[in-house]
Amino acid sequence: MSVGKEMPRVIAMSSGKGGVGKTFFSVHLAAYAASKGKRVLLMDADLGLANVDVMLGVSAKGSVLDMVHGQKTLQQLIVSSGEGFDVLPGGSGLYELTALDAGQQQIMMDEMRSVSDNYDLVLIDVAAGIGDNVLYFVSAAESALVVLTPEPTSLTDAYALIKVLSRQRGVKRFMVVVNQAEAFDAQVTFRRLVSVADRYLDVHLDYVGHLPYAPEVRKTIQSQTLLKDEDSPQTKQALDVVLEGILSRPRDIHRHGGLQFFWEHSLNESLSAQAE
Repeated sequence: MSVGKEMPRVIAMSSGKGGVGKTFFSVHLAAYAASKGKRVLLMDADLGLANVDVMLGVSAKGSVLDMVHGQKTLQQLIVSSGEGFDVLPGGSGLYELTALDAGQQQIMMDEMRSVSDNYDLVLIDVAAGIGDNVLYFVSAAESALVVLTPEPTSLTDAYALIKVLSRQRGVKRFMVVVNQAEAFDAQVTFRRLVSVADRYLDVHLDYVGHLPYAPEVRKTIQSQTLLKDEDSPQTKQALDVVLEGILSRPRDIHRHGGLQFFWEHSLNESLSAQAE
């Protein structure tokens, strides 16, 4: 890290269940931040079923598995999204990536440190649910963001994710985005989540906005393109408001450590878990 240079902000994008639009949101946050002059790396940490590269229509040069086996460097794996930001593909279908040992995590940490000067913002698109890798990545990041929809199962699973992260990993602050909902329904969904969390957990939830349901979103995903103003002006406007809200939030001074903090903290988490 260069002297005097601020370390990159690291945000983990999570969800209690799949199908809520987390990866769609992650990709658009990366593109929006890049359009504002940020140097952005989007890491696909859904290590078993990675799909960021598929959504963007880019070809991966390999997977993280090649890096942990010493076959490629991190820089050799990073690809351009074509949308102003870089992507580190995870490795779809590679089971070994879902259970990296401490030595392999150390390799990842060293490699990530080597490129940390290149970015202002690192987004970690983690898997859905409460698996070990999800807890590992979210608890190590500077900021945690949870995406959910108004569906009861999504709400229940989002609460379960927050509960496990707070009680087992000490994560106390979460940004929350409600997807596929109009403003009123989104507010109701968030209030329901807060009412349960306030009753049983010691956490703080920050509502950062909502995204309305739009058929055009599915079309952009199928065509492997990003949502444009002409596709759905209402959705694009809401998306920009949410993304700007996230980027303008103050950094967490207690977890402000960028990539070096992220990997060193995550390695310590892994070593502690193995010792138990």
